[in-house]
Amino acid sequence: MEIKQKLRSEIEKKYKWDLSSIYSNEDEFNKDKEEFIKLIKETESFKGRITSSSDTLYEFLNLQNKMEILISNLYLYANCKRDEDLGNTENQKRFNEINNINSICDSKTSFIVPELLKTDYNTIKKYIEENDKLKEYEFDLECIYRYQKYTLSDSEEELLSNIGELQSRFENNFELTLYSVIEYGTILDEDGKEVTLTNGNYYKYIRSKDRNVRKSAYFTRNKQIKKYVSLFAIDYEGNLKSDAIIAKKRGYKSSLEMYLYPDGVTVDIYNNLLNVAEKNKEKLYKYYKVIKHILNIEDLQTYDLSAPITNDSNKKYMPEDCREIITNALSVLGEDYINVIKKAFDENWIDFYPNKGKKSGYYETFSFKGNPVILANYNDDFNSVSSVCHELGHAVHSYFSLKNNVSHQVMYKIFVAEIASLTNELLLSNYIINNSNDENEKLSAINNILDIFSGNFFDTLLVGSLFEKKVHEKVYNDEVLTEEDFNNIFEKACKNSYGNIVNTNEYSRYNWSKIPHFYSSFYYYKYSIGISCACYIAKRILDGDKEYLNKYLNFLKLGGSMMPLDELKTIDIDLSKEYVFNEAINYFDNLIDELKKVYDAK
Repeated sequence: MEIKQKLRSEIEKKYKWDLSSIYSNEDEFNKDKEEFIKLIKETESFKGRITSSSDTLYEFLNLQNKMEILISNLYLYANCKRDEDLGNTENQKRFNEINNINSICDSKTSFIVPELLKTDYNTIKKYIEENDKLKEYEFDLECIYRYQKYTLSDSEEELLSNIGELQSRFENNFELTLYSVIEYGTILDEDGKEVTLTNGNYYKYIRSKDRNVRKSAYFTRNKQIKKYVSLFAIDYEGNLKSDAIIAKKRGYKSSLEMYLYPDGVTVDIYNNLLNVAEKNKEKLYKYYKVIKHILNIEDLQTYDLSAPITNDSNKKYMPEDCREIITNALSVLGEDYINVIKKAFDENWIDFYPNKGKKSGYYETFSFKGNPVILANYNDDFNSVSSVCHELGHAVHSYFSLKNNVSHQVMYKIFVAEIASLTNELLLSNYIINNSNDENEKLSAINNILDIFSGNFFDTLLVGSLFEKKVHEKVYNDEVLTEEDFNNIFEKACKNSYGNIVNTNEYSRYNWSKIPHFYSSFYYYKYSIGISCACYIAKRILDGDKEYLNKYLNFLKLGGSMMPLDELKTIDIDLSKEYVFNEAINYFDNLIDELKKVYDAK
C-alpha cells in the first residue's frame, strides 16, 4: 500500500507554528494592509520637500519606518501561510496581493532616494547636528548616501523598480513549479513500502542507509525535474538579464559588484574566497576518499554523499528529544541564550513536519510583530535535529536584534546571518562527540560537522558561487545563455569539485536548475563566510574564552547598526586576510583524520 504524505490538517497542533502572535485573524491582517496603503499615499505628499528642513526629514523618516514595520509583518504572515501549503489558492492569493501592494509602493515611492541624494550630504549632516532627534537615523542616512553615485533620475528609478519587481515573479514561478506543480512519483522505502516522493521528504530518502533507496530517490526526482529544465533556463536567464540591466544602468562594472556593494565587500574578497577553495580542494577530495572507504563503495556516486556512515540511522529523535539535546548542547552560550531557545519550543515558533504542498527545506524568518518563526521538514533523525538547531541560531540572532535596536536598525545583513546558525550546528555536534556513550552517534556527529563544512564552504564556492559568477558575467556581457550553456558550466564545476573520486551521472549537469539560492543573486557565497567564521567562533567558545563569548553575544545584538565587515571586527574577524579561512580548513582537515581513526578503531 502506498504511504501518502499527510495533509496539513493531519499534523498535530503542537508540531505546527503559531502565527497568531503576528495576526490572530484575517481582520487584523486586513486592517494593517489598509493602513499600509494609506501610508503610501501619505508618502507621496512628501515629494519635493523631504529635505526642506530637519523637522520634515525626521517626520518623513518616521513615516518610512512605520511603513517598513507594516510591510514586514504583512509579508511574513502572507509568506508563511503560503509556504504551509503551496497548493492552497487562498494563501497564494494573499501572498500575491501583498507582493502586488509592495510593488505599487516601490513604484510610487521610487522618488525618495533620488530626491534625498539631490541634497548635499553636508546639509544632511548639518540637520543632524541641529536636530537631536535625527541622530537616531544618522547611520541609516549614511548608508543611503553611499549609493549617491549609483542613483538615477526619478523616472529611471521608477523604471528600475518595476524591473526589480519582475524578478520576484521569476522566483515565484520557480518555487511554484518545483514545490507544487511537479509530481515526483513514488519509490519503495527501506521496508519495501511504496511512498510518494516530495521535495519535503526527498532529503529523508537521499540519506537512507539503503543504497537502492538513495539511488531511487535521486533518479526518480531528477527524472521529473529534467522535463522542466528548459523552462527553468528561460526563467533563470530572465532573472540574470534583469540583474544585468539594473547593474549597467546604475553604472556598476558587473552584477557581482552591484550585489557585493551593500555589504561593503569587494570583488577581490569574493575572488579570494574562490581561490582559497580551489587551492585547498585536495582536502575535500580527502574527505570523499574517507566516505568511500567507510561506505566500502567502489563507484562513489553523488547520491552516496549524504549516506549515513554508521548503523544508527534508525534512531529516532522526536521533537521532544530535539529540544533536550539542543538545550544541553547550547548551554555553553549562557542562560540568556538558552531562555530564548526554551521560548521557541514553548511558544510554538517551529513548524516541524512536512505535509502535502508544504515548501521544502528549512528557514527562519521574523518581523516586528510576534516571534521569529521556523519552517522545518523534520524527519526524526539527527540531520533534522541539526537543521532545527541551525534555524534556532537565526531565531536567537533575530530575537536579540529585535530587543536591542531601534526598529529601523533591527534587520541584520544576510552577509552575517549564517554565522549564528552554523555556530549552533558546530556546538551541537561537538556536544554529541564529547558526551555521547554511543560510538555510532559520535561518528555521526563528527561526520555532521564535516558534511556541514564541505557543503557550506567547498560545495558553495567550487560549484554554486563559481557557477553564479560565470553565468552573471556572460549575461552582463550580452551573451545569450541556453539550457545547454547552463548545463555545461555547472557540469564542469561539479567535475572539478568531485575530482576523480565522486562519479557524476546523467542528471548532475541539471542540478543548477533546482537551487533556489540562485534567485537571490550572490547569496550563496555567504555560507562560506558563515561556516569559516563559525569554526573560528565555536573554537574560542569551546576553549572556555568567556571574554570572547561576551563579544559573540554582543555581536548577535548589533542587528543592522553597523556595516557587516565592521560587525565582524567586533569578534576579531578580518575578512581581508586569510587566517579565518585557513583555520577553518585546518579544522576540517584534522576532523577528517579523526573520523577515519574512530571508524577504523571500531
